[in-house]
Amino acid sequence: MELTSRKNPIIKEYRALLTDKKARREKGMFLLEGARLCKEAAISGCELSEYAFVTPRSAEKYPEAVELLRQFCKIITVNEDIAGFLSDTKTPQGIFVGVRSLDKILKLSKIDSGDRFIILENLQDSGNIGTIIRTCDALGVRNIILTPDCADVFSPKTIRSTMGSVFRVNIYIEQLAPAVRLLKEKGITIYAAELNEDADRLGEFQFEKGCAVMIGNEGNGLTKEAIALSDHSVYIPMEGAESLNASVAASIIMWEMTHPGK
Repeated sequence: MELTSRKNPIIKEYRALLTDKKARREKGMFLLEGARLCKEAAISGCELSEYAFVTPRSAEKYPEAVELLRQFCKIITVNEDIAGFLSDTKTPQGIFVGVRSLDKILKLSKIDSGDRFIILENLQDSGNIGTIIRTCDALGVRNIILTPDCADVFSPKTIRSTMGSVFRVNIYIEQLAPAVRLLKEKGITIYAAELNEDADRLGEFQFEKGCAVMIGNEGNGLTKEAIALSDHSVYIPMEGAESLNASVAASIIMWEMTHPGK
């Protein structure tokens, strides 16, 4: 099958997955672009959409990715104009597939008392969220909870920023208070990352084996409600700048979470 019109209902449906958060939530899917991400989604066992879209140029350039997708999807050939319509990048790779949303439901029975979590409250920068997910994957923090007011974890920018790590960590989208309650019931210690020099100074204590650290909004930090839910507050000592980018702060904290005593 070959599609060449932007008005085609199939193209319009997949275009909505690119541009519209509401459409992604209603369909329970998001759109992937690029040979590497499409391959990683297929290899990881994600549920893929009925169709994958490939330009003739990308079919020639990425035959391995196309053949892998062919095992799970109907391949639709599209021209370069349609590829641009389905892409939010300046130079589309010309290979796309929909993926079933990866967020899970946080259940008490699934939480291990030794698990580590990062909790993001109201983060608005997609790049920050993607980088934090990638760092979670790199440092062995297997679980990330996002409050519903965070930027969409399945937006194209966020997905690209994860560099495939989104397929290797557990993602939960939960209201903060119920999520914290479930973690505490399982014995997980909750830490709030604060710009507060009276808080526990990072590097001068060891995190509990089972722990969760809350990271707040880029401009305002954690809400008072979030801090009140925590067992401890943690502060990153700094000599110059008054604050750190949220993803940088999360990375430093995760290193301490996963490398106690180093």
